[in-house]
Amino acid sequence: MPELGDVSTLMIRSFRMNTSTRRRFLARTLSGAVLASSASGWDGWNLVPYVVGANTAITGYGLFQAISLLRELGFPTIEVQNLVGVPEPAPGKFPGFQLDRASDEDRRKVKQALAGFQHITAHLPYTGLEYFSPPGPEADDGIRTLEAAMRTAAFLGARVAVMHPKPGKGMTLEESWPIMIRRIRRWGDLAKEHGFRLALETSYPRSVAEFVRLVREVDHEHVGATLDVGHQSHYRELLARVAPGERSTAKGIRAYNDTNIEIVEGLGAKLIHLHVHDIDPATWKEHQPLVYGFVDYPRLIAKLREVRYEGVMVFEIAGPADRMRQYLAQAKRKLEGYLGRA
Repeated sequence: MPELGDVSTLMIRSFRMNTSTRRRFLARTLSGAVLASSASGWDGWNLVPYVVGANTAITGYGLFQAISLLRELGFPTIEVQNLVGVPEPAPGKFPGFQLDRASDEDRRKVKQALAGFQHITAHLPYTGLEYFSPPGPEADDGIRTLEAAMRTAAFLGARVAVMHPKPGKGMTLEESWPIMIRRIRRWGDLAKEHGFRLALETSYPRSVAEFVRLVREVDHEHVGATLDVGHQSHYRELLARVAPGERSTAKGIRAYNDTNIEIVEGLGAKLIHLHVHDIDPATWKEHQPLVYGFVDYPRLIAKLREVRYEGVMVFEIAGPADRMRQYLAQAKRKLEGYLGRA
């Protein structure tokens, strides 16, 4: 057993414990670790004990089945997706939950099902919603749906709600910009009212510089950013470095990881959430199980430690229903291994 002053060793060894033991250990030692850091000389990362999570977007599963799977696998953090959906499994759709359409029984059941998780996040809807379009029926419908989903996220106990920036229908970035700024600030106020933070997810605008500018120009205490490690394949900075034929080469893979690092550096404390998975090097297809080693997690975690990231890392992995238990269990072990070596 190390000396109590060796806080970094304690934190690293905790990741080698089984899940239940690790949770108890970290809950006891985290606050002490922070207090002891100045005395021990440790200037490391103030790691939250519930850093590893996964979402409920599992094709073929119902919501309560997905929640049960993630609990059985020992994930301390859960992200509920599809806040315009229904708990029952449906072909081609992820299970979900919508507060204003849920029965009292489903409300009770979902709160009970989520009670065992240390940290809850939510993913707001975006497909088919024109919430950044100019005033009109389409924008009104998108705004109404998004804000209803934010109320659902609050009901579920989410501490972070992820949303996708997107252009107004048929609009350029420049035309959409003032509308995005104004509405995101409005939703930041709503997030503050409901006790969570809004996290804008990487993908749009399609540039590291413009995405960072958007987050910083919104300039709201309850608005930050989500880095999805696989959403940068169309970013201008990356495409300028990698020719199409170089995607699967060491140069292409390194450039992709460079782009993620640049986003972390640009956002700094505004980075409050991560979506993690792997990428197929041949196609740059995202949301893969951790089998390729495309995403350089040791490098990413080192950078997160450097900027003192205090959010969570939520798996978004796609695959057939009968493989998801294996995919998620393997991914969890690998990520905990990377964190343990940080």
